[in-house]
Amino acid sequence: MSQVYLKYDDQGNILLTHFMPLDPIHGLGKTATQLKAEGYLGELPPEPERVAGKEPLLKMNVSMKTPYWEMVDRPLTPDEELAQLKAQLKITQDALDALLLG
Repeated sequence: MSQVYLKYDDQGNILLTHFMPLDPIHGLGKTATQLKAEGYLGELPPEPERVAGKEPLLKMNVSMKTPYWEMVDRPLTPDEELAQLKAQLKITQDALDALLLG
């Protein structure tokens, strides 16, 4: 895996991501030592598995200078929302059937 450069703030929020930081043409025009002094230069952790209603957000552990993924809430897609509504409808229908049909 190739190296990535991350610039981040004091709270660990990623401000800049560059996937070819040392490339002679498309890079940042700095040495690895310079980039490490200004931010993080290394590999990204593996992206976590997807969870409905969540998305991975890349963050930085400032004290350890290591990146990590934080799962944050996101709006449901129309398909996810439909599946959720169908599941709720089935639960409601089953409860009504149990009450009415005994």
